[in-house]
Amino acid sequence: MNHKPLNILVINCDWRNLFETDFDELLKKMDRCLMHTELNNFFFFSWSDKSYEKRNGERFFSVHKKTVWKKFRPMFDFFSIFSLPLTLKKHPFRPDIILVYDLGFLPTAKAVKKRFGGKIVLCLINRPEELARTRKFALVKAWYSLLGEKFFIHSADIVYTINSSMKRYIESLGFPSEQIKIFSCDTIRRDIPFIENSVRGTIRRQYGISPEKKIILSVGRLEAEKDFPRLFEILSRLDEKYLLIILGSGSLLFEFQKRVKELGIEKGVIFAGLVERKDLWNYYLDADVFMLLSLSEALGLVFWEAMYMGLAVIGSRATGILETIGSDGERGFLVGEKDDILSITEKIDLCFAGGEKIEEMKKRAREYVEVQMKNTLSINDIL
Repeated sequence: MNHKPLNILVINCDWRNLFETDFDELLKKMDRCLMHTELNNFFFFSWSDKSYEKRNGERFFSVHKKTVWKKFRPMFDFFSIFSLPLTLKKHPFRPDIILVYDLGFLPTAKAVKKRFGGKIVLCLINRPEELARTRKFALVKAWYSLLGEKFFIHSADIVYTINSSMKRYIESLGFPSEQIKIFSCDTIRRDIPFIENSVRGTIRRQYGISPEKKIILSVGRLEAEKDFPRLFEILSRLDEKYLLIILGSGSLLFEFQKRVKELGIEKGVIFAGLVERKDLWNYYLDADVFMLLSLSEALGLVFWEAMYMGLAVIGSRATGILETIGSDGERGFLVGEKDDILSITEKIDLCFAGGEKIEEMKKRAREYVEVQMKNTLSINDIL
């Protein structure tokens, strides 16, 4: 389909300063949400740890604003309402789309729309209130998210989201069903060249892992919502042939390393940190099972990646993971919050043992992901 270029105003937080330090990663994040970065024009208004105005090429411009309120979200949400319209007044950019990823920025988007026009698109890829309950100051953050769900969400013209369970959640907030658009938040299509160049055995050689070791792979931020301590508890009940590799970074790395040492399993856990996309697929190739027991997960793209690569997956009953896996044993195995260690380790053993039923399960999983990837609805299509 031929599209005309759109002017997209993005209101966000860029604490890692990706626009200046890792522009390629920023583009990949936008492409993951089918924003057509090869076509559209972008103006980023970003709260950050430093202030600057900078252009990257002809189609990307950013105004970064430093804030001392990084840990108190309502303050820079409030200041945005006044700061962004004043910023736009100085620039010729006029938005076709005002894109926000957080409910707290919707009042700002409404102020911009009133003065400069454009459609407000809320790209919602998690459940804010559910996620807030896993973080520090959970009650305060959850209350603020609930406030946004009740009073702000109706400022959006369209909510752009990732699956049917998220659509049901948005409908439950009273948002019109016909204004909710589902897109395939896909990291696989863009990485096909990396997948084709991945080589089995690369990770085992890199870390000196013997063929006898059974690798459990997990991918996610090292934050409370991923519930990695539960994985550590499970690993501590398994014998030494099992090895857990975790990809990701986050604020709880040292806390997790301490817990692993307390359990006496430091030789059985590798914190591999953030890895480049081209290297990621080697980990999937060398792993035997993928496992993530998130407390909150709207989709779980890493499950799609693992399923596409032919891994048996084990996940929690968080809403997005449940939709991806289906019933227990359909496209993977499910673990409930109250499941005992014995029942969980039995599922791990089943995955490692393989056999016809496991192969059929993995085949259904791969086919499911391939169907989801066929949804190519993009930001340009919804207008």
